Amino acid sequence: MTDKIQKAMLAHSPILLDSGNAPCLDDFLAYVHTHSGEDVQGLAFATNGTWPVLGVNKGSPAEAPKLSVTPIDGRHFEPTKVYELRLWIPVKLPDEPAEGDVLAREYRWVNGVGAVELRVTTGTDSSQTNGSKESGVTGWVHAVQYLEHVPSSRSTAKHVPASPDKKSDQSGGGNGVSHITALEFIQAEDKYGNTVVTDQLFTGKWN
Repeated sequence: MTDKIQKAMLAHSPILLDSGNAPCLDDFLAYVHTHSGEDVQGLAFATNGTWPVLGVNKGSPAEAPKLSVTPIDGRHFEPTKVYELRLWIPVKLPDEPAEGDVLAREYRWVNGVGAVELRVTTGTDSSQTNGSKESGVTGWVHAVQYLEHVPSSRSTAKHVPASPDKKSDQSGGGNGVSHITALEFIQAEDKYGNTVVTDQLFTGKWN
């Protein structure tokens, strides 16, 4: 998808247990693994740091999947310390999306609050939502990318617009710079009609 604004719909569906209760972290991971497999990326926010998630550990059982994370020097990743988790399925955006194409899919969990599945599709057809539990809002999406933090360097991550002549380069390969891609979801606010970014979903893979 080139650097332009694209009409889209953001659908969100709560993730609940059969009992109707919000899932714990283990239940959430099992749900994501069932619906997306091992090819997920993410961010785990824990009391001992923010950990880039590289996928699901292939040696862990499907009913109790374990996360594979980027190591942080001097620290040990402990799932019990995670209070928020964002997982997404990497999506390579097409140059010319067709109606109903999935542009982004993300799963979010917050300890003690609940979990939700989010999906961005092109177009504004409300029939794209699935089931009575899923609701959607219309707006626009804009592709962006962020420089990845490199622990050994002193550089900080910054926001840069997605380049029209780079077809969703997920890792910045070839230029010595790594970046992660994302989509901004934009809506018009009711009072004055200004457009604001109301959400952001990641679409890329960690380098």
